[in-house]
Amino acid sequence: MKTFPSLADALARASVSKEERKLAAWSKASMAVGKGVEYRQDDLGRLMRWRDYGNRSSFYGWEIDHILPIAMGGTDDLSNLRALHWQSNASLGGRLGGLLSS
Repeated sequence: MKTFPSLADALARASVSKEERKLAAWSKASMAVGKGVEYRQDDLGRLMRWRDYGNRSSFYGWEIDHILPIAMGGTDDLSNLRALHWQSNASLGGRLGGLLSS
């Protein structure tokens, strides 16, 4: 069953800029030991680099992920967003898709 965001959720997302969303998600990632401030580590241990946001061709590319997926009742609120390496995000999305189709 497909769920749709509430009007309040849609309005909240519209009032937050893309850069604010990126920064909120990025700030939750762990500092990467031995790396500069431009690097962080996602929850699965993969390294990410700030300037590689959205770049799936980069070894350090990352994306914004919903901690609790929208399909499972999550929201677009900043508290529900995190930075994940694109490969981490792709692997979790595959698992979620399997759960939803079961």
